[in-house]
Amino acid sequence: MSDTPPTSTHTDNEDLQASTWRRLTPWAIGAAIVVVLVVLFTVFSTGRKSPDERALAELGFIKATCSESDGSAAPADTACLSLRAKPTLSASEVAAAIPHLKDSDRKIELNLANTQIDNLDALKDLDSLDALDLTGTPVWNIDALKDMHSLRRLVLHRTEVENIDALKGLTGLQSLNLWDTRVSNLDVLKNLTDLRQLDLRDTQVRDLDPIEDLPHLDTLKLGGARNVRNIDALSQLTSLKTLDLNETQVDSIGALKTLRDMQALYLANTPLRDIDVISNMTALKTLVLDGSKVDDIDALRGASQLDTLVLARTQVTNIDALKNLAALQRLNLADTRVDNIDALGNLKNLRMLNLFRTRVRNIDALKGLTNLQELYLANTPVEDVDVLKGLTGLRELVLYGTKARNVDDLKAALPKTRVVW
Repeated sequence: MSDTPPTSTHTDNEDLQASTWRRLTPWAIGAAIVVVLVVLFTVFSTGRKSPDERALAELGFIKATCSESDGSAAPADTACLSLRAKPTLSASEVAAAIPHLKDSDRKIELNLANTQIDNLDALKDLDSLDALDLTGTPVWNIDALKDMHSLRRLVLHRTEVENIDALKGLTGLQSLNLWDTRVSNLDVLKNLTDLRQLDLRDTQVRDLDPIEDLPHLDTLKLGGARNVRNIDALSQLTSLKTLDLNETQVDSIGALKTLRDMQALYLANTPLRDIDVISNMTALKTLVLDGSKVDDIDALRGASQLDTLVLARTQVTNIDALKNLAALQRLNLADTRVDNIDALGNLKNLRMLNLFRTRVRNIDALKGLTNLQELYLANTPVEDVDVLKGLTGLRELVLYGTKARNVDDLKAALPKTRVVW
């Protein structure tokens, strides 16, 4: 028998692996270096400004975030360039910026809000303009915009604009904000059938007929348009989801009975009394009636999606219709003659309740509302507040003007609650 020990297969395998690793290590390190360089190149390339962007920054433009047509922030989009002007920007600087913008292969969003720009002629050659915000500028003539067919969003809030004839051919316009302008005639909007959002708050508008055939309109704001009384034209706007009629002269909403997809309806400080048609709006989530003449809310019995209801300063006394509205989260009954809130006992999702200056004395119904975060009982005849000791989720409790007893004990039971007493 040989004295030579047998060769170990295990040892051979280890040697083979070690040899292979020694050969592959330089390649692995090299590949890793390449990956790191690619990542660094990408990062620095992304952060590096182009000559045009540097020039725009020197002229007084700040790069901003691109937006959707409704004004909400959009995801990062390399096909869009959003620029916000510094308040000191002059008309000559806008003109100097155009050569750096007009050849861009990206959509341009230009925010000139609160500058002193009063002449838009320099923008005529900017074919890629997607959005323009002129809020608070002294602009009164918008003729320079008449050929900007790429424009989707236009904000003229707090400008001197009165005549909007230049918008007649801008059929791609999706969002138009005329809030707090002198505009009264809407005839040019008849053909802008792609409009989704239209803001006419605090304008001189009276006749709504020109907008009756805008099939995609989902948001219409008329708050403070005090000449508006007749809303029959809105009966055809079946895509409407948000309607603001605050502080108008509207005393009847019968025309809205076909608008079953309505989600938010604002009727504050109107002469409205009858809200029966709301029983058809099964998708309604927000209803604001404060300061209206409404005294009967039975139409809300089936409003199962309602999460915000404002009845402050109305003639409402009976709230039994709210008994089964399990989705309700915010309820404002301030300055009403309501004296019984037993109907709220099962509203487990209620987070905010305002009973300021009501006649409510007994608040036992609130005992199980453990999601309640804000409760306003100021200037009510409430005396016994012991029932609130179990509402550990309360963060704000206002009791001034009441005769509440044992408030110190209540504070001790609710150490995380800010009690105003």
